[in-house]
Amino acid sequence: MTDNKPANPLFAVHGTLEKLPTLNLDSTFTFRCHKGIACWGECCHNPDLFLTPYDVLRLKRARGMTSQDFLARHTVHYIGEDFGLPVVKLKCDGPRGACPFFAGAEGCAVYNDRPTSCRAYPVGQAASSGSSTANSATVLFRIEEDHCLGWREKDEWTPVTWFENEGVLQYNDYNEFVIRLAFHPRLGAPGALDERKMGMLFMALYDLDRFREFVLSTSFLDKFMVDEGELEAIRAKDEALLHFAARWINHSILGVKSFDVKTAH
Repeated sequence: MTDNKPANPLFAVHGTLEKLPTLNLDSTFTFRCHKGIACWGECCHNPDLFLTPYDVLRLKRARGMTSQDFLARHTVHYIGEDFGLPVVKLKCDGPRGACPFFAGAEGCAVYNDRPTSCRAYPVGQAASSGSSTANSATVLFRIEEDHCLGWREKDEWTPVTWFENEGVLQYNDYNEFVIRLAFHPRLGAPGALDERKMGMLFMALYDLDRFREFVLSTSFLDKFMVDEGELEAIRAKDEALLHFAARWINHSILGVKSFDVKTAH
């Protein structure tokens, strides 16, 4: 983990979004981003971009990197002084603060695997707390930045049709677990987790390749029952491993029994 930042990032993001006009699911707006637009690539400079675990999963795989190498090369991560969970942000240290995946006239070099915030733009999302049985509630906002000319285009959308077109809904499904963690009363305060549990949480959420090694190459499988079908899935599929990691966090950190312990013979 690196750095030490004072602010709860969810509160900081929400504070910014809440100053913007809201959208309903059936609100209409016009927007289009394309290579011929005069502001092409401006939003890829100096973005303050928080990454979710699923964002990291998709990006590291798109670049053919291990999660450990991706995190070291392309992110900064820290624990906020008044926030009890790891925060991961994209490191944008190219010319004019460019995103490392901005490819000039060609645009985004990881477009098919771009992060949640990039997909949703120009719609902002802020989440309220969910529960063990209900998803979080989401408030939507119009993000109209001075540099962006996409709002002058004629293509009409609602937030629902925009999210469907941009693949946001799949990302939101994977991000739901992290939202619940962020608002969890046992985790959202500084010092709620000791260093060992914080390291486990970070590894399970963001450093998936190292978490896979932890599951498959330590005494984990000697202690906990995991069926062969699930083992095959987590060996082969990062998405299955992320779901497995969520179960492990519930079990090991939140104290919600999610695994059966093997009995000694």
